[in-house]
Amino acid sequence: MPDSAALDSLPHLPRRNWASIVFVLFVQAMNSFSDNFVKMLLIALSIIIAKDSWVGRHMELWLGAIFSLPYMIFAPLVGYWSDRFSKRKVIVWMQVMQIICFIWLSLALWMQRVPGSLEISLVGFFVLAVQAAVLSPAKMGIMKELAGSRRLGRVSGWLQVTMLAGILGGMWAGGIWYGTEYEKTHDAWRSALYPLIVISILGIVELIAAICIQTTPAHPEVHWRKGMAWEHFESLKIVFRRRSIRLAALGVTYFWFISNALSFILVTLTKELHPDTGHGDGPMELAKVAGILGIGVISGSFFASHVSRNRIELGLIPLGGFGLVAGLLWSGLAPLGSSWMYAGIIFTGAAGGCFMVPLYAFAQDKAEKQEKARIHAGMNLMDCLGTLVAVAIVALMKAANLSASTQFLLLAIPTFFAAIYITRLLPQDLVRFLMLAAVRFLYKVKPVHADRIPETGGVLLLPNHVSYVDALIVGAATAGRRPVRFVMWDALYNLWWLKWLMRLIGTVPISATRAKDAIRAVAAALKEGEIVCLFPEGQITRHGMINELRKGFELMARQGDAQVVPVYLDGLYGSIFSFQGGKFFTKRPKHLRYPVAVHFGEPLAPRAATAEVVRHAMLALSSEAFLKRKSWLHAETHDLVPFANALRLAEIEWHHPGDVFLSLEPEGTIIHRTVKALTQVIPGTKFIDHPTEAHATHIVAFCSRNTLNQLTGQERLSFCFDTSPSPLPANPPLPPTLTPPPSLPATAPSPPQPTVDGSPSTANSSPPTGPLPLRGYLDPSTGILLTTEVPNPPLPKGDKDQQLGQAPHTLGRLLPGLTIASTPEGVTITSLLPDSPLTATIPGAKMDEQGFLMI
Repeated sequence: MPDSAALDSLPHLPRRNWASIVFVLFVQAMNSFSDNFVKMLLIALSIIIAKDSWVGRHMELWLGAIFSLPYMIFAPLVGYWSDRFSKRKVIVWMQVMQIICFIWLSLALWMQRVPGSLEISLVGFFVLAVQAAVLSPAKMGIMKELAGSRRLGRVSGWLQVTMLAGILGGMWAGGIWYGTEYEKTHDAWRSALYPLIVISILGIVELIAAICIQTTPAHPEVHWRKGMAWEHFESLKIVFRRRSIRLAALGVTYFWFISNALSFILVTLTKELHPDTGHGDGPMELAKVAGILGIGVISGSFFASHVSRNRIELGLIPLGGFGLVAGLLWSGLAPLGSSWMYAGIIFTGAAGGCFMVPLYAFAQDKAEKQEKARIHAGMNLMDCLGTLVAVAIVALMKAANLSASTQFLLLAIPTFFAAIYITRLLPQDLVRFLMLAAVRFLYKVKPVHADRIPETGGVLLLPNHVSYVDALIVGAATAGRRPVRFVMWDALYNLWWLKWLMRLIGTVPISATRAKDAIRAVAAALKEGEIVCLFPEGQITRHGMINELRKGFELMARQGDAQVVPVYLDGLYGSIFSFQGGKFFTKRPKHLRYPVAVHFGEPLAPRAATAEVVRHAMLALSSEAFLKRKSWLHAETHDLVPFANALRLAEIEWHHPGDVFLSLEPEGTIIHRTVKALTQVIPGTKFIDHPTEAHATHIVAFCSRNTLNQLTGQERLSFCFDTSPSPLPANPPLPPTLTPPPSLPATAPSPPQPTVDGSPSTANSSPPTGPLPLRGYLDPSTGILLTTEVPNPPLPKGDKDQQLGQAPHTLGRLLPGLTIASTPEGVTITSLLPDSPLTATIPGAKMDEQGFLMI
């Protein structure tokens, strides 16, 4: 059987492991169901036959104490059994013991009014509790052996959900069944006996399921020590040895204190709502409120299990604590028996589920292999102490004749202080969880190849910079793995209202004026084996393409001896936090849960990760992301080339809402078809092939070298897509003091070239008198648009970093979604179309540091 590390390395668990996990979940759910079913039968029976006695009035407290005693008395012993012997064998034998207990209880009820029958039933219930105490560490410990550490958070959540479902389902079914039977027969003993016989038969089904669990290894190296049976606090010593496990165990103990206190208070609430206990209404009402509480606990546990499916999410714990406070206050202040009171109970249960699941998973994950079962046994001992404290406190409140509503309110007081204490212990996890929750509400983040992030050692993540939320997006994409620290300029880090938060989440501040200090700070974090995320562009793109990569990261990686992982954020340009439309923030969101894919590249050795290599890796990830987009589903398979051109053009900064796209090329040419496809890709735009005065101020014209003379110079913008690498007269770089591209004088054009469709040129190629069009390069063999210029983006107020959309003597910038490789003859560009081997070659070309293709 593979060990935990081997299971973690597998992309999917073996089917045999999954099947065994399902059998374990079924067995423990049915055990919890049966135990609480019997518990409810005995409570209902005692209320009716002994309602005038002290035992009858407080039967829920007696049963709570009796069920806790075996966990305290036998905790070290049962922990040793599960550590020493195969956990699967322990589970099987405990199912046999459960059937024996059911036979005992059935005989006690069959004797009916024989003196001592109720007491004999309580003894049988004690033996059933012993069986549950032995089973508990075995079922918890076997989960890591079947699922491994990486999936433990998820399966632990399922374990808690099914256990709670069994507990609350047993209480609900026991109360409903007993109440229904009693209304029919008015025989208190028979009303409990028939349901118990059915539960005994179901015990045989549980035994069969236990036998089907995969065999797990024994650990003969764990030896019996003299006096172990009497070392009642040995397991507690193991729990308290490490602070992390100790705190988690205390948190779980508090949960069981609250949950047991609530279950006792619900009995009081039932008696207040139905004071006539001589009928079946009381048990059925108790079943109802137990079911309501169960809906909340199960939903909260499912939510916590889902959130913790890849990583144990400790930020849920303080939120669950404050949720418990709110739920108790809500339940206590609502009118008795009202729908608001029931809603408060549901909310309390949901908060409790969120509180408990990550605590259990964390304690199990941090435990050593040979101590896991004994740690769980020690936690059970603490849980029982919490239950006994709950019995004592509720008994005092009942002795003081406090109503159920008052008891809810009193429980909220210690819960509030517990939540405050937990928040002080886990502030970073809480803030991180809230931030990631906000990101996941606004964005649908899909990590791709996140498994490429090394499991150990320093790692430098290098993503492209698209928006103000990029760090949060990367954090969400890596949430199931190691924590990531982000680099931030110290000018932002030192803002008084932001500094405490940045320090809390572990941000690395660097100075823009002290480059050496910045390199040392990041390298130091990498040397400590941490993951650091740095945006090598140093600025957010304002044209939709990758800017020049600053080379400081090369020294950081080498000095920190860290692997470098290129990252590409796809689909984020266009969100309200990007610069699309020439502005940040003031755009209307296109829709909630904006889809974003985060692609991780293969790790690079420190000395191999140069700026050029990292840029090429980013572009390769860009093309991988581009070709996987769902947008391709809307393309016509016979005309993919113009659709691909349109998709790539839509990614960059040049188009405005309400634009009218004018094609000056004949119908059927690749440019004409590309411009038509643009209106399909960019909403709110229109296609024309004849200029009109009505559209003059919104026209964006598209031409080739052969139709340059048809430009009027009055268009808002114009593009010339050429099939020759010989450059057109290019616009010069933007002066630092200007934001729009300046008008340029016309210069002599290059000789006419054939169109991409092979038709001869007949048009006069003299250029227009206005500003020259933006140049783009069409591959003559495939029709794919490879590069284009864009307008120089405006410089935001206070920003000093100029970004160029145009450069002289170039073919423009390489469009997104293309992979480039340098060769001695020039460059080769691939990933042109999905599932296509087509390539394009530009002889004599090379890419400069800013991403322009130079000839």
